[in-house]
Amino acid sequence: MPRSLECRVTLLVALSMLVPGWAVAASPTAGSAPVTLRWKVPPSSLGYSYTMDTMSPKSSTMKVDISGVRLRGEPAGKRKKLFEMAQPTQSAMALVLSPKPSGDVAARVVVTKMEIPKTKRASKESKELARQLKAMEGGVQIRATLTPSGLVTSDLKREHRNLVAFMVELPSRPVSVGDVWTHSADLVDMGKHWNGESDAINRVELVSLEREAEGTTVAVIDFTVAERHAGRYDNPALARPIPATMEMSYVGRGEFLVEEGRWHRVAGEMATIAKGVVSVDSAQRFVMVPLEPIPAEVLSAQ
Repeated sequence: MPRSLECRVTLLVALSMLVPGWAVAASPTAGSAPVTLRWKVPPSSLGYSYTMDTMSPKSSTMKVDISGVRLRGEPAGKRKKLFEMAQPTQSAMALVLSPKPSGDVAARVVVTKMEIPKTKRASKESKELARQLKAMEGGVQIRATLTPSGLVTSDLKREHRNLVAFMVELPSRPVSVGDVWTHSADLVDMGKHWNGESDAINRVELVSLEREAEGTTVAVIDFTVAERHAGRYDNPALARPIPATMEMSYVGRGEFLVEEGRWHRVAGEMATIAKGVVSVDSAQRFVMVPLEPIPAEVLSAQ
C-alpha cells in the first residue's frame, strides 16, 4: 500500500475514534456466539436522516483545467481553460425503507438539503452544476431493492449503489466478534482508457457486541474502504497521455440494534484526492440517525 494512502486512512481511523457519541456505554459480550444481522422493517417503514458536512471551506471547490488536453489534429487554444466548480458544503438526505411482499426491502433516497457556496466569478459550468444540485431538493434521487441483509440487488449507477450500500449493507453470514469481511462498494472507476497502478483496502469488522442495561444487543461495526489509482489516460484521440491520480476513502462506525433489526447510528468520514485535469482535495463528515417520525413531504416525495 502506498504510504500516502496508508497515512490518510490511518488518520481518518484515528479521527473517527474522537467523534463524540460513538462509544456505546455498556459492557462487551465476551465469548459471544455468532449473530445474524438482518433488517426488520415494519409496515410503517423506517426512516433515517443522512447528513454530510465539509471539513474545510477550501475542500468545497473542484478545479478543472483542460488547458493541457490536446486532441489529435486540433490546434492549441489561444487561452488557458481553467475553471472552478463549487461543491456542496452541506447536504442532507432521507433514507426510507419499506417492506416488500417478497420479503425484500424497498429503499428510497430523498435529497432534503443542498447547500452550495456562492462565488463572485462563477463560471457557467459552475452555475449549471449548482443549479442541478439545488434542483435535487425534495425529490427521490435513488430507488433500490435490498435483501434483508442490505445487499443492493437493483441495477444502479456505481455511485448510487455505493451510497445505498454504505447506508444499509450488513454481513451476508452470521458473524462473531473479531470477524472480518469485505464491502460491496466499488469506489473508483477510472475507465477503459486508464493505464496505471492501484491499491485498495476493503475491511469491515464486527469489533464488539454490547449489551445495554435494558437487554438490547448492539453490534459495533467498523468500516475501512479505500482505493488509490496513479497513472495516465491513453485515449487514442489524445495527442499525448494525461497523467492523473485518484484516492478515495470511507472510514466509519455503525451501531446496529440486533433484536430490533435497524441501525442506531452510522458515522464517519469520506475523503477524495484527485490530481490531473480534475483537482479535488476534500474531506466530509457524515452521520446517519433515525428519522422519527418520517416527515410527510419525505413519504410523499416523487
